[in-house]
Amino acid sequence: MRHAEAEILDTRKNVKDETRALTDKGRRQAERMGRLLKRLDVRFDCVLASPLTRAIETADVVLDAMASPVAIQTFDVFRPDGPAEEQRQAIHRADGKSVLVVGHLPSIGELATVLLRGQNEPLILFHKSTLAALKCAAEGDVLYATLEWIVSPSMAKRL
Repeated sequence: MRHAEAEILDTRKNVKDETRALTDKGRRQAERMGRLLKRLDVRFDCVLASPLTRAIETADVVLDAMASPVAIQTFDVFRPDGPAEEQRQAIHRADGKSVLVVGHLPSIGELATVLLRGQNEPLILFHKSTLAALKCAAEGDVLYATLEWIVSPSMAKRL
């Protein structure tokens, strides 16, 4: 999942990229996605997120809406410029079968592409708060995936 809408980067107001918080709209987007996941009876064994404020807040709001007790684990590898292969390895080492990853562009799209195609070419555009379900399998050290479904906030609003 890509993080929900966050404050605009504005160094004049001392808003730094690392600490940009979700906007009210972003909180609504993340809550909507959490409610959808709850209705779909999706449960996560673990949640991996970027350490940037907007990713942690997105994960937190989603988990609250799901009434999920799962703790959020943050890793630098899920930052906007995190290498997809290192992200794939972090998911492979995660404790659980069902993992929610909350990250940023461009890395979240690159991660999905690497998992789906084994290569790092653009495949899926993640608008803010877009959520994709990938079913992953491992063969040795190689983790690959198939796309189960993808939903945008506007689609979730109609559901």
